Amino acid sequence: MSESASGSGPSPSPSSSPVLGELRLGMVVFDRRYDMPGEIAGFAGPLVHLIRPTGLHWEANRFSLRLATPYEKRQLRALGALHRTRLKGIRGR
Repeated sequence: MSESASGSGPSPSPSSSPVLGELRLGMVVFDRRYDMPGEIAGFAGPLVHLIRPTGLHWEANRFSLRLATPYEKRQLRALGALHRTRLKGIRGR
């Protein structure tokens, strides 16, 4: 009997916890502990260094992270654009 491709089980959803080896620099993830998305800036053992466009940075346990949803990625990009706009206004005075 041949087994169909659909019989291999459900594929993981984009918002499920990533496998540890899947975390990469620059990846946008959501930290469940702080309830906000951030970009991966580095690794230190079991901790992942995260940063936001505003300059806020923190370390999170990799097990508290999940892949960011498309909405959360857009939210982070919009925050970056707003922050850059505000900085231009401050510097232009």
